[in-house]
Amino acid sequence: MKSKEPDCISKNIKKYRLLNDMTQEALAEQLGLDTQYYAQLERGERNFTLKKLIRLCSIFQIGIEDIVEIERTEKQDNSGIRGEIAARLEDLSPTQLRLVEKFITEIIPYTK
Repeated sequence: MKSKEPDCISKNIKKYRLLNDMTQEALAEQLGLDTQYYAQLERGERNFTLKKLIRLCSIFQIGIEDIVEIERTEKQDNSGIRGEIAARLEDLSPTQLRLVEKFITEIIPYTK
């Protein structure tokens, strides 16, 4: 069974492509992809990589939350999740911690 999230992502990418008056061919070229492969991505038959999603955000000049529809809640108590994250970080190796830090510094700016 297919997940709803990839369909939502694909639909949003198509929406922004059309809003920017771009053809599938033009966007595929900017992403360095074959047009047929890109068409499969846009139809939800394949999944976009995180790298391609970030590139799309750059092309469309939007945040990643515009594509993946991250839900925002008002005044959410984050203390529980912060504690869970802190506990998980304690068990990571230095290499894993650097990877987490890189993820945070490179991805978080696209979610605002």
